[in-house]
Amino acid sequence: MPRRKKEEQPQEEIKTIKTPSMIDGTKDVMPSEAKYWDFLENQVRSAIHDYSFIRMRTPVVEKFELFNHTLFKQPGLADRELFTLIDKGLKVALRPEATSSVARAFVKHNMINQTMPIKTYCWGPMFRQGKVAPNKLRQFTQASFEIIGDGAPAIDAELIVVAYNLVHNLGLDVEVILNSLGCVVCRLEYSKSLSGYLKSKRAGICADCRKKTTKDPLKFLTCTNPKCLRLKEDAPQTVDWLCDECRNHLFRVLEYLDELKIPYRLDSSLVRTFDYYNKTVFELRSIEEGENESVAVAGGGRYDYLVEMVGGESTPAAGFAVGLERVINLLKTKKVEIPKPAGPDVFVTQIGEQARQQIYTFFEILRKEKFTVKGNFSKASLKAQLDIAIKLNAKFVLILGQKEVVENTILLRDLDSGIQEVFPRDRVIPEIKKRLREKRKRA
Repeated sequence: MPRRKKEEQPQEEIKTIKTPSMIDGTKDVMPSEAKYWDFLENQVRSAIHDYSFIRMRTPVVEKFELFNHTLFKQPGLADRELFTLIDKGLKVALRPEATSSVARAFVKHNMINQTMPIKTYCWGPMFRQGKVAPNKLRQFTQASFEIIGDGAPAIDAELIVVAYNLVHNLGLDVEVILNSLGCVVCRLEYSKSLSGYLKSKRAGICADCRKKTTKDPLKFLTCTNPKCLRLKEDAPQTVDWLCDECRNHLFRVLEYLDELKIPYRLDSSLVRTFDYYNKTVFELRSIEEGENESVAVAGGGRYDYLVEMVGGESTPAAGFAVGLERVINLLKTKKVEIPKPAGPDVFVTQIGEQARQQIYTFFEILRKEKFTVKGNFSKASLKAQLDIAIKLNAKFVLILGQKEVVENTILLRDLDSGIQEVFPRDRVIPEIKKRLREKRKRA
């Protein structure tokens, strides 16, 4: 009986749908952006290594009450800002930042008994509801740095230095903006003064501030409405209401920055998004020329009451976070030249099926010898493979063809000089090692 053609045979139906669009405020990171992410992530790793931070991993999902208690004073604000869901009757939320989770973990695992200060970092996706706007995603990536267990001004300065050097080393011009929110004593006095000022100017402030500032006058300082911006110039300044201890703390931070020649600007209207901060707060903003608004790429400050807020002993702490997508957008906008990554030591090529089978084995041998090695086993054309090796800036190319398979040899080509030689396979690895040493000496 003759066999039916494939197109005549019955086949399972493949159901299709219209390609779903992405959720607003999320984005795909495509391979074309890989060089930006690799460059930025390598700089973050360098900062982690240079300043001796150790990784802490916390859950992406936490109990709603953690963030509702630590981040948002105004009733109902957490529900508007957080992604929440009910899990078997328990209300949970996707983390909007890492610091509250770090404080919870600090208490949960009794880290107060460890040697202080503890320098830790978290790195991963964060989630926030709210309106989608330029430079504001609903899922975004942060690297956050925390120092727990030391209330010295030097800690604040160290974190500012880490943040500044991290961003500056990327080739971005940023300015450090600082303020002090004071402690629970002087901040209360300042809030009373600011509240009195706002009542006297009630007719001149925006409708949104009339609602918010009744319960939290400091929200006025974050308003960008032109009406409120004009009134900020004459508003009471936080530094004028600092107690002696908080004022001395701020001045010591500034002295450290002066000594290290870190440029900064004091701005008494600077407050942070979340409500757990006290004393020093800071942001790193891009320096814009001829534009109305700069972009904050990093920010943080001191949060001495946070550990106590989540049930632990009173423990001083401070930290900051870097928004990776914001930094990458800035790198693109500023057209920062991304350094080319170092090319592989060796790129392996093959001509013919038998050579392809054998080059797989040789690839693994090279890798186990700790060479950085690349190859493209799907390409049959030697020219196509060599083009890839040149694009990757490989130092050497190994070519295995039918002749080399028969003779148990391999062709070694130096891409810098173009010179190529044939070697027995058992001699090629020592030869590559020798030539790599020579290249490093000349470099």
